[in-house]
Amino acid sequence: MKSFYKVLVGVTVILLLSAGSLLGQEQRNEMLMAYQRNFARGSLSTKVQVLQDASEMEEGTMGELYLQAVEFYLSNFRTLSEDATAQELVKLAARLCGRDGYLPATESLWNLFRRSEETEVQVAAMAALGKLLEPGHELLPEIYRYLQGQTGDYAGGEEVDIQVLSETVSSLGKVGDPGAFPVIFSIRMGGYGEVLQQRSEDAINSLQGELTDAVLTVLREGSLEEKQAVLDWSMEREGFSRQQRGEIAQQALQEGLARGREEEGGRELRFQAVRYLTDLKWTAASSLLIRHFDITNIEVDRGEAAKSNLLEAIAALGVMGSHEAAVRLSLYIEVLNTYMENGQGVDEQVVLAVIHGLGELEDDVAFDSLLYAMYLDYPRSVKQAAREVLSELKD
Repeated sequence: MKSFYKVLVGVTVILLLSAGSLLGQEQRNEMLMAYQRNFARGSLSTKVQVLQDASEMEEGTMGELYLQAVEFYLSNFRTLSEDATAQELVKLAARLCGRDGYLPATESLWNLFRRSEETEVQVAAMAALGKLLEPGHELLPEIYRYLQGQTGDYAGGEEVDIQVLSETVSSLGKVGDPGAFPVIFSIRMGGYGEVLQQRSEDAINSLQGELTDAVLTVLREGSLEEKQAVLDWSMEREGFSRQQRGEIAQQALQEGLARGREEEGGRELRFQAVRYLTDLKWTAASSLLIRHFDITNIEVDRGEAAKSNLLEAIAALGVMGSHEAAVRLSLYIEVLNTYMENGQGVDEQVVLAVIHGLGELEDDVAFDSLLYAMYLDYPRSVKQAAREVLSELKD
């Protein structure tokens, strides 16, 4: 019997709580409708007062009213867009939508941002969106396109609203979608001043998830200046693993090779990527580094690149640990041997770099070429280096 009474009491409590909850919800709904009616019938100044009073109510209960205010402004945009009181009204409504996390307002807030030309209205709308949107939201690509348009205008010499741009960047940082990286990085590089550059950096650091794909997008689609900058940025970023850095540097080298030998900027991107790949000993880039070596060799012969670039290309092959890299350096020392045999000059630093690279690779494919170098009229330093490598290969 006691058990029965306990159950009965429990059920009664639940029913009372449910009834209280329903009653509370009904009261909140009635209060919301009362505010909405007063908003609809009041003057502009009264509407502002209604919103101010409603903002003191429990958060999350007046979202429909705040959206009503935004849509009222948009519906009467032609007559209200330049009215100071109306602007105060819609700014307040936008801020309250964001504060209360009222998700149904997102589309209207974006429309407000796009239609208004008033800085403070746009800032309020975007700040609210920064609180409402989540990664992957369907509005984000539209915001990215807007920013791309702004950066294009700025690059073309047109004026842009730095304050609005800054708020948009900060809001995207709060959303955290990694898809924002390319456009934010472009703004970071855009020469808008230190404040916006720092905001861009802060926003990038707030982005969530894996950024490797976003960096690769910049390398594929960005300007040459952006490609070079994002490569340096990625190599210095503490959060990236060796695997990520290797993939990024390899993509940068591929982009540099794709631009052809005639383009100065593409050449510098290659040299930049090769240094990073060498430090990383990124074997996956071996084939690309052979192409780079072949091109650099031609560039040096034509005076388009410095000997130091060729030495770097040779050093890169030396740390690849691949048979194909050893084959390529072996073929090259055969060419150098032929030059020596025919009485042509051979740069001592270059041949020493090749021998050193073959020594690091420790591949028997180089044995015959190195042995033959011992019989040619190379400087003592070259023969000594060849002898040391041959000794290692014999072992």
